[in-house]
Amino acid sequence: MISRHLTKKIQKSLNKGKIIIIYGPRQVGKTTLVRQFLNPDTVYYNFDQDESRSGFEQANLERLATFVKPYKMIIIDEAQRLPNSGLILKILIDNYPEKNFIVTGSSSLDLSTSIAEPLTGRHISYMLFPMSYREYMQDKNPVERRELMETILIYGSYPEIIVASGVAEKKEKNQAIAESYLFKDIFMLDGIKNSASLKLIVQSLALQLGNEVSLQELSRFSHIDVKTVKRYIDLLEKTFVIFSLPPYFTNKRKSISRLKKYYFYDTGIRNALIRNFNPLNLRTDVGALWENFCMVERMKRNQEHDYSPLSYFWRSYTHHEIDLVEDYGGELHGFECKWTKDTISKSAKTAFCEDTGSRDVLVVYKENVEKFINN
Repeated sequence: MISRHLTKKIQKSLNKGKIIIIYGPRQVGKTTLVRQFLNPDTVYYNFDQDESRSGFEQANLERLATFVKPYKMIIIDEAQRLPNSGLILKILIDNYPEKNFIVTGSSSLDLSTSIAEPLTGRHISYMLFPMSYREYMQDKNPVERRELMETILIYGSYPEIIVASGVAEKKEKNQAIAESYLFKDIFMLDGIKNSASLKLIVQSLALQLGNEVSLQELSRFSHIDVKTVKRYIDLLEKTFVIFSLPPYFTNKRKSISRLKKYYFYDTGIRNALIRNFNPLNLRTDVGALWENFCMVERMKRNQEHDYSPLSYFWRSYTHHEIDLVEDYGGELHGFECKWTKDTISKSAKTAFCEDTGSRDVLVVYKENVEKFINN
């Protein structure tokens, strides 16, 4: 089993009288992670199962006590499947602060509204991403790491994909995740009736990877009104399929973009959605895949280091662009992701620094990416 860095964070958060919430996409290993904490004093409930969920449906302390009182640790998987789960958990932690509660969920929409809000001041939250490059390169030599990087760009880093034995199995599992699990929580939400339209939107986002996205153009392409397009994209973000990067603004007229960019939490899922698992030397989208890889691996790195900058991209009237801008405490750092070269134009760097006040731009390429996602 590959060690996940989140395991140590959870261990340090135990015995503090707070509920630990672990959220993230389906199939990224949340269940495997929490099951590491099973012992004779632990009980595990999976709320995807009616039998487990039914015991917690009433906010009755006497009834709830029968399910938690005999144990020191209570693990609840897919907590968003229980209505009023936040209220139930609030009752439990208020009455049993000496116990450890670990809760997982696959939808930030449900976690924020039904779980996190009632638990204000009573919880610690963590995001579990697909496997990070750093997590599974620990014992690999330089050659293996380079090969692994290219494999990730094509097939992604879901745990099932990482352990799959060959190309055919990786493709099959990727398609299964994309088609069977990816939209499961969205389709459970009220009002989502047109799955074909939703899939058309996410496929369009996949084809526009690394580009600014116009919701009006998506609306015209998909024949869906803009309001519905916005709603679908919001749901895709809240169920951890995609994440957005807004433009960085200054008061100067040089920064003009109002459109966001969208990236996928996993490049393999993105490739599955457009059914393209071609090797890198046969692709025209390697630059976009590399940019996506850098963005999501940087997110994983920032979480591991408890570093929470505001993140943007930057674009000027003169069409200069910087892929990633991190703002931490008012100090800005620029990053440009390049698959094939390790430099950017002097004019682009100068324009960015003059417009934002940043001192420099780090070009992230194959040979220095480990510094970017490790240090």
